[in-house]
Amino acid sequence: MPELIERGYIYIGLPPLYRLKQGKQELYLKDDNALKAYLANSAVEGAALIPASNEPPITGAALEKLLLLFASANDAVARNAHRYDPALLTALIDLPPLDVAQLEAEGDRHPSLEALQAVLNRGSLGTARYELRFEAANEHKSATLTVIRRHMGEELTNWVPMAAFESGELRPLREVALALSGLVRDGAQIVRGNKTQAVASFAQAHAWLFEEAKKGRQIQRFKGLGEMN
Repeated sequence: MPELIERGYIYIGLPPLYRLKQGKQELYLKDDNALKAYLANSAVEGAALIPASNEPPITGAALEKLLLLFASANDAVARNAHRYDPALLTALIDLPPLDVAQLEAEGDRHPSLEALQAVLNRGSLGTARYELRFEAANEHKSATLTVIRRHMGEELTNWVPMAAFESGELRPLREVALALSGLVRDGAQIVRGNKTQAVASFAQAHAWLFEEAKKGRQIQRFKGLGEMN
């Protein structure tokens, strides 16, 4: 057995996770990222995002890049939902990225946090309510975002290190916020072929385009290696 390993004769077979079928054509994709990349590439064919009334359209590779950035940010939300509040992470996608230097310069009042807090608290009666606080860095700890969530008489406090947005696991949220903040405005539309859909956010444009890209294609998901009995 050691000789087989030393001579490089042992291989691990990694079966594809998805099979796509369109008519008589079949395509196998290895994982979720490959599926998203394929759908993004297909979705932009004949498509355009008009970000606001009388604005030039975003098409082709530029639109595909935005779709993939958005998908990457949502993946980051899913991966970190057990550590940080997913509603907070999702809200950060559509707002200007939080900046430590700006928060420190704002003093005691933080308009950027107030905007984020307003988004989190716009739900109907009975939904969770949030309070956000910024704690500047000192000699004992780094800069931190304190998130207080209150719902049905219960209070949960969570701390998010600001460094996570710069170089840590939440960096995709900062990258997509830089690209999407203020992009979709009044009169925004997504167009594909002869179909047009009004949108109020990039999330709506992303969902609509991906659903259009799936039409006419059968997508079958196989069990992954860790899911097999």
